[in-house]
Amino acid sequence: MPPVEVETITISLSTKAKIIESVGELVSPQTTEVSSENMGKIVYLNIPEGKEVGVGHILARIDDSTTQADIKVANAKLKNAGENYKRMETLKNEGAISQQALDNALEVLQTAEGEAEKAESVEIKTTIAAPFSGVLSLRKISLGEFIDSGDPIVRISQINPLHLVFSLPEQYASQIKIDQSINFMVSDSSKDYSAKISAIDPYIDPASRMIQIKAIVSNPNKELLPGRFTTVSLEVGKIENAILIPQEALIQEGDKKSVAVVDKDNTVIFKEVSISRWDQNSIFISDGLINGDVVITSGHQKVHSGSKVIPKESNSIHNQILDKKNPQ
Repeated sequence: MPPVEVETITISLSTKAKIIESVGELVSPQTTEVSSENMGKIVYLNIPEGKEVGVGHILARIDDSTTQADIKVANAKLKNAGENYKRMETLKNEGAISQQALDNALEVLQTAEGEAEKAESVEIKTTIAAPFSGVLSLRKISLGEFIDSGDPIVRISQINPLHLVFSLPEQYASQIKIDQSINFMVSDSSKDYSAKISAIDPYIDPASRMIQIKAIVSNPNKELLPGRFTTVSLEVGKIENAILIPQEALIQEGDKKSVAVVDKDNTVIFKEVSISRWDQNSIFISDGLINGDVVITSGHQKVHSGSKVIPKESNSIHNQILDKKNPQ
């Protein structure tokens, strides 16, 4: 058989980042069910569902006719108590009444002041406002509805920035640092996002031996939402003297993995290899190849052990099928 033309690469040792992956979840730094502290009928609603509102945005108001009446009564009592105290103070200065009588008048005045402040406080609470800037969920009440104190009105969640929470095995605890950059992808997108580690939980789960990590995700365009699952990638070290081959160079038959290597006399031999991991474009070989080996990247289907070949420089081809596999 005449020699077969094949594409090859020559193995050279390199230093590559050691990347590990984990599954995480996007979490809102602040999220709460907004509720009313008062009971009453809803007379005003301004809840733009799914939209962002600022801190202090008025979400709802409860009928305040009763609280307004209570304020009038309390203010009238306060005015009367104030005037009475002034009269009693004048009489005390003239020696017409005892100190006890003046103290009693002062007690009535202070009680009236407290009742007026309480009435004002109840009135203020008939207005329900956003406690912080965030995005609103679907509202849980309707205009004209009667609610009790504590009934939820709407959920509000901060979404910029977001927190990304994920876990790693404890052996990586010393290799991750605050402010370290990480990359992640959400479950239904191929877009890469970045975040920075902000906190490392010092507690190691005794059952799983995992540590929990939190990262800050800038989300100015509001394209990421709390609750989304993510695939997190981060660098935890360097792989020295790494041997890498293109994905298309790998020959896999069942559980056996091998590559076609061109010997010095342009003869093909097949070497069984072990894989430590692979990324999008390259496969890390942990055993089976050495520095200087000439590996066939295209054309190995046309040769067998002992075949003569004409090697030429490889043109890399990305194998998308192997992206779905990731042996660790």
